[in-house]
Amino acid sequence: MEQTALRYRKIKYESSDTGIATVTAKGKIQAVKEGKCYVYAYAQNGLYSRVKVTVVK
Repeated sequence: MEQTALRYRKIKYESSDTGIATVTAKGKIQAVKEGKCYVYAYAQNGLYSRVKVTVVK
């Protein structure tokens, strides 16, 4: 794959509630406390996906 094609494939990650779980720029999810939230992954072309995160003790 060409280098120019790779540079446009960045994905942004975001947590719906950072008090429950956080997510790094590389997509690693870290639990903060018990509860439920969503983690979203946004592509540059406008598409996105979400995953439901449940943190238990």
